[in-house]
Amino acid sequence: MDKSFISTAAIGAAAGALIGAGAAALISTQRGEQIRHTVLDAVDALRETGPQVNEKVHALAEKSQDVTGVVKETLGAVKELKDETASVARDVKSNVQESVKSSSNSTDYNEAMQTPAAAGNAAAPNKPKDGSAGSI
Repeated sequence: MDKSFISTAAIGAAAGALIGAGAAALISTQRGEQIRHTVLDAVDALRETGPQVNEKVHALAEKSQDVTGVVKETLGAVKELKDETASVARDVKSNVQESVKSSSNSTDYNEAMQTPAAAGNAAAPNKPKDGSAGSI
């Protein structure tokens, strides 16, 4: 967190406490001297707890900066993983397309070899057409 934000927050908290004390004094049924003591006690309590609150606010600011750093690192790692995954997916797609294309080309070749003219030249004259070894 920004130091100016912390200072503004601390000033706002102190101002709120004083305004609240003033409002309480205006609507209170206590005598002036009692109200003065109450307000002074509140101011003293604020002075005592102010440094502790300030320390806690600074500690919280540091933790939020640490968390922000971790989130940024994680986001970077996720983006990197996304890019690697997209690259692998493109490679797989390309390989599948090439495989299908070469499979298609070899199917055309195999079909061409199965034409009657090619089959007649390639087959032995006494070889059975059912794929068995035939009689010996």
